[in-house]
Amino acid sequence: MKFIYEIFIILAYLSAQPLRIFSSKTNLFFEGRKNSLKILREEVNPSDKNIWFHVASLGEFEIAKPIIESLKSKIDDLKIIVTFFSPSGLENSKDYKFADSMVYLPIDLSVNAKKFIKIVNPKVAVFIKNDIWSNYIFYLKQNNSLIYSVSSKFYKSQFYFKFYGIWFLEKLRNINYFYVQDIDSKNILENYSLKNISISGDSRFSSVIKTLEENKSIEKIEKFIDNKKCLIAGSVWEKDINIINKVVLENKTKSIIAPHDITSNFIKKLENLYGNNAVKFSCLNSKGDFNKKILIIDSIGSLKHIYKYGYVSYIGGGMSNNGLHNILEAAVFSCPVIIGKNYKGFTEAEELLKLGGVYSVKDSDEFSKVFSMLDDSALRNKSGKINFNYILKSVKKNSKIINSLIENLH
Repeated sequence: MKFIYEIFIILAYLSAQPLRIFSSKTNLFFEGRKNSLKILREEVNPSDKNIWFHVASLGEFEIAKPIIESLKSKIDDLKIIVTFFSPSGLENSKDYKFADSMVYLPIDLSVNAKKFIKIVNPKVAVFIKNDIWSNYIFYLKQNNSLIYSVSSKFYKSQFYFKFYGIWFLEKLRNINYFYVQDIDSKNILENYSLKNISISGDSRFSSVIKTLEENKSIEKIEKFIDNKKCLIAGSVWEKDINIINKVVLENKTKSIIAPHDITSNFIKKLENLYGNNAVKFSCLNSKGDFNKKILIIDSIGSLKHIYKYGYVSYIGGGMSNNGLHNILEAAVFSCPVIIGKNYKGFTEAEELLKLGGVYSVKDSDEFSKVFSMLDDSALRNKSGKINFNYILKSVKKNSKIINSLIENLH
């Protein structure tokens, strides 16, 4: 099975090569991995007290950050190595000061995994969510490294639990500690006789509480909103734009639109769509700019602080198969949240929908209806309070992970 798996990885790697011509992101996926092992040899001492975090992309890195920062503050000689699968994760995180080394994860072939583990020699490895790679797990076990799966979520329909996934399930058995998001994941793993499973929630709760406590103000945003009602549309894609457009263009409310894709092409699309009604954040200077109805955020890093100005927030990703983006960054500011129709598998969205803090819509008409409904201050405040209390309750669970890691790193 291992041979078949490696052939599959090689074929997938080779078949994606032609896409480099059409996508700079895909090209970076390949180019970025060329020097990963060389960088690690230069930056990492295998004799140090090393802990390795692997994340798929930016969202998973947000989960890892509170854990990394807490460990750094408590263990002086700890060295943090972070690997990324996706270019959007690493390229937007290069200035992160708490990691001692950050690289792309070499593809999951035995030759790569063996070299990587020898160079890094991690005392502990932490895989965030479900980006778990079989060869790396195998060589970590051979290295006697402790393996954690954090903020993971499991379903009966996953390949691990199918007849053809037995080999992968055996790799899961090598993981020492599971910190899963919900009781369903815990029950599924226990049904397959896996051990050391705890429900810990998601460390993003700690991260958004930290953002709330920072209470960062953005003068230009405040001047643009001018104490008026404002819709914040965060991490939106083209299909999300289609959902919110009617309200953005016809409602008197001001709108701040932060696309997930901030490439020049997509920003230009938004400028063409909204014309003189909109201004980019990078061009927000004159009085006329501040009087515009729509503000387009064309940079990364400020969105989590912008949500504090929201009257209502719409979070993108739920109208396509891209995956729903982080609703917690808006929810922590006691703001009602609207999302698209595809949210299955996103625990906080599922739970907050039931509680009444989050609203799901399938088209533009539904969005308009929910947006108008939330004009009722009593309902809006109730939904916002539900969201904030949910986060406050969940953040208390995260100390389990930190305490376990500290115990095993000493």
